[in-house]
Amino acid sequence: MRIIVVIANDSHYHLKMKKLLLYLPLITLILSGCNDSMTNDKIKIMTSFFVMEDFARKVGGQYVDVQSIIPSGGEIHGYEPTTGDIVALSEADLFIYNGAGLEPFVESLQQAVGNPELQYIETSQGLTLLNEDDHQDAHTWLSPLNAKKQMENIKNAIVGIDAQNAAYYEERYSVFADKFDKLHEQYTVLLAPGAGNYLVTGHAAFGYLTDAYNLIALPIGGHDSEQEPTQQDIASVIDIVKENDIRYVYAESLNPSDAVLTIIAETGAELEILSPLEGLTTAQINSEEDYFSVMKDNLVAIAKGFI
Repeated sequence: MRIIVVIANDSHYHLKMKKLLLYLPLITLILSGCNDSMTNDKIKIMTSFFVMEDFARKVGGQYVDVQSIIPSGGEIHGYEPTTGDIVALSEADLFIYNGAGLEPFVESLQQAVGNPELQYIETSQGLTLLNEDDHQDAHTWLSPLNAKKQMENIKNAIVGIDAQNAAYYEERYSVFADKFDKLHEQYTVLLAPGAGNYLVTGHAAFGYLTDAYNLIALPIGGHDSEQEPTQQDIASVIDIVKENDIRYVYAESLNPSDAVLTIIAETGAELEILSPLEGLTTAQINSEEDYFSVMKDNLVAIAKGFI
């Protein structure tokens, strides 16, 4: 930093210069701090919800700063962006979201942010999407191989911004790609005895999982967790559970819906928890759970129904 001092005879000017000299160490420190932050800038990534955040952190490692606009435990269905989200996004390099209809607010968010340099990455691009009753299933990440592709899309987006560290991102992705493959193998082996059997869940979030491992999805409610099933829907599920001697009904939390409780009461089935991984509970956050640990918990919960 160059400092040019102009000598003048004006006494008022000299007084100003003395004050300036007193503050020069502070000014130098501030400027030095600014330069450090500029040379150590990380890629700022905003994501829509937990899984996207988890994948971006895993791939980006030390070179990224990742934040989700929907906090863990928040409800992604029906979410509306806040002013704080818009401000944060206006300063970001990447916005990573699932797509497949999960985040209908993205288009309005783009218009509100108005940052032409912000890149939007739809991670479900390239996947074969499931459609049921004219409704697209958005829970793509619940198939490990789909999730692997989604992480690859995230890795490619980060490399596109920071090519000089491409080898670092590729190496990190390779480690987790192996973990996805192993998780898929574990699901394949442990769920093989259940091929052709029903998986009864609170709502229709597990279609990609059941499709990948030859199970039959039997949701009580619809794709939206807030959508209440009809009495006819409940009665139909009760009949199937009884006819097939299904031992477990799966809810998404320890506070199951009235419909789930009704089916359990009418059939004698037991309650089990199956996470759609839209967010983590406080206990899971404190335990530093991630995609892989929760998916392994899901596997244990499903497999016990076929043992």
